[in-house]
Amino acid sequence: MKLASNLGKNGFSLIEILFVIVILAVSSMTLYSLLNMSLKMLWENKARVGATELANEKLEIARNLPYNSVGTIGGVVAGTVPENETVARNGIDYNVYTNIVYIDDEFDGTWASQPADILGNDYKRILVRVSWHSNFSASPVEFYSDVAPKGIETTLAGGTLVLTVFNISGLPVGNANVHIYSDDVVPIVDMNTFSNAQGKVILPAVKAANEAYEIAITKSDYSSSQTYDTTVALPAPDKPHLTVFEGQATSASFSIDQTGDMFIYVKDINGLPLGNFTVHVQGQKRIGLDGNGEPVLKFNEDKVSNASGVINMNGLEWDNYEITVASATGYDINEIDPPAPVALMPLDSLGVNLKLEPTAANSLIVAVKDVEDTPVEGASVRVTNNQGYDKTIITGSAGQVFFTPLSQATTTVAVTKSDYEDYSDELQVSGYTYEPVIMVLP
Repeated sequence: MKLASNLGKNGFSLIEILFVIVILAVSSMTLYSLLNMSLKMLWENKARVGATELANEKLEIARNLPYNSVGTIGGVVAGTVPENETVARNGIDYNVYTNIVYIDDEFDGTWASQPADILGNDYKRILVRVSWHSNFSASPVEFYSDVAPKGIETTLAGGTLVLTVFNISGLPVGNANVHIYSDDVVPIVDMNTFSNAQGKVILPAVKAANEAYEIAITKSDYSSSQTYDTTVALPAPDKPHLTVFEGQATSASFSIDQTGDMFIYVKDINGLPLGNFTVHVQGQKRIGLDGNGEPVLKFNEDKVSNASGVINMNGLEWDNYEITVASATGYDINEIDPPAPVALMPLDSLGVNLKLEPTAANSLIVAVKDVEDTPVEGASVRVTNNQGYDKTIITGSAGQVFFTPLSQATTTVAVTKSDYEDYSDELQVSGYTYEPVIMVLP
């Protein structure tokens, strides 16, 4: 009895054992997380050191080239250096971006001075940016270096291209990607550069050419802006491709901003979602005029609702949008909330309720679903009445079909689809009539 008593006093209870197990488990998980984080940080440091070495190497290669060869393939400052290349080092794939431009130094005046400096090619500036896929930091490694000619600057033909990127408030947009292309000059210009903190790109010594330089401005999660070709469909673009004049500055401004999202909820007057329904959406911003002097709109598209009657438009540019419905749909707009034109601002997430009513006095909508309330696509719906109406329509992804115009009469609805039992029902059509159909497996 004494031995049993001692064992009871010195042993552990089940709760104590579980408590110890929990502490050990939490400690192990914490230790594993710290070890995993440490390994990732070591990898990140290794990647950054490798990127720094690679950037310095590429910079030195460019600096040691003959001055006339210091430039990028396809760049305004033409040369032998690739603009983009992928380099593998120590099991890591690096993207190396090189940008080389002329710098018009303020010391002897610039393109904007009075009088203007006619020699804008004072020296060249080399930027090497090395990036890699990282879960920790999206910041690349960047190095700059200036390279000057051995003698005084020489006269180069061409003018200065000055591009400004700003947002809806007129504030500069930095780090926007600026793509410049021209196959009207030799060698061909096909380069990417980035706007500075003032939203500007200034490129001296650009070869003179008439409406030759195509400009496209982009930035992640922003709208875009560009110049346009003069074509038959667009004979008068608001922003034609840029002309650079000899010894002059060509300035152009581009407006971009963060995009927004718009969701259009398409419903009938009874609140029933209308799936697979086409709605036309157009903005007010134009890109120019057509041959009849009518505006050519930047956004002018048909959109189709999903099975739930929703049109999702993500990444939409800020604008005032008109929403219309074609008469061929058999519907008219009863209400738009908020009222059209619908104003979408940057970063907005805007819901628009679009309520539709049938154009005809009598019409029928048939919604075909299975027993799990899932729309049935590909069902054949035949509608007949005692006044000679006979029409068959196949359901789309929303499982809905619309019959209009109809007479106020006794009407038969017959629905068939392989793997389901046939459905038939007789009803009285009067006004806007809704017929739900449940398809059953045999």
